[in-house]
Amino acid sequence: MTRKLIALDLDGTTLDATGHLTPHTIATLRAAQQAGHVVVIATGRPDSISEQFYDELGLTSPLINFNGALIHRPHQAWAGERQVTISPATALALTHLKRQFAIKVMVAEGKQLLLADHGYTNIPFLPDLPHPTTLFDEAGLRQAPISVTMFIAEHTLGPLQAAVHERFPQLTSQTWGAWQGEHTALEVTAPGSGKAQGLAYVAGRYGIAPADIIAFGDDQNDADMLAYAGTGVAMANAKPAIKQLADVVTSADNAHDGVARYLTAHGLAAQAM
Repeated sequence: MTRKLIALDLDGTTLDATGHLTPHTIATLRAAQQAGHVVVIATGRPDSISEQFYDELGLTSPLINFNGALIHRPHQAWAGERQVTISPATALALTHLKRQFAIKVMVAEGKQLLLADHGYTNIPFLPDLPHPTTLFDEAGLRQAPISVTMFIAEHTLGPLQAAVHERFPQLTSQTWGAWQGEHTALEVTAPGSGKAQGLAYVAGRYGIAPADIIAFGDDQNDADMLAYAGTGVAMANAKPAIKQLADVVTSADNAHDGVARYLTAHGLAAQAM
């Protein structure tokens, strides 16, 4: 048997429509590990809202967060940990954009770090912070964050992204499909990160060649990972552009265990019940 590295995006891919892992998906991915394969989560989520899935799957592999900007092993100190951060001075300079644009909330995030510029509730993918004791400001920011995210109205996205590109050309700014409409978000990170780069780093630690990587995704932030992997698998519910660049499209979507069904059909998790 050739050992594979199975790379999993979370939202819209491995998680179902309610944002959970189904029992069938859990059993299948545990069986894949028991068969000797390496299962790795590669998500845009921060560590704080992805470690629960890492634990449910019983993983011991590194966890890739912030679209490749953080690679770590949860619950332990790991010599191979890698972070790509923004300097505090640059992060604080980004807050000056509030003078020109109507930014609802601005947050700085990193490993075990979440600071907002003011209190908020009901922001997707963020825990409610109605009365924060420490703010994203010069007094509160004491470590280099991995990302700065700005939540805005959808019509503000284009002009704001253009302003970030013009004033901070050394940074990368992008948005994800899950953040649209009322909660459109622009995430700003340092260059040198991406799911493909994170995956290459982890694969190198295990001595697994790109040809033996199977990556699953559904959105634009998965594109580089699917292109890098030996087999890039787009979900049935993936965006058209992602389906076009993928090697394979699953027969079932994320709401119907698309990842688990693919792995079982290709003999990578035969022990799953």
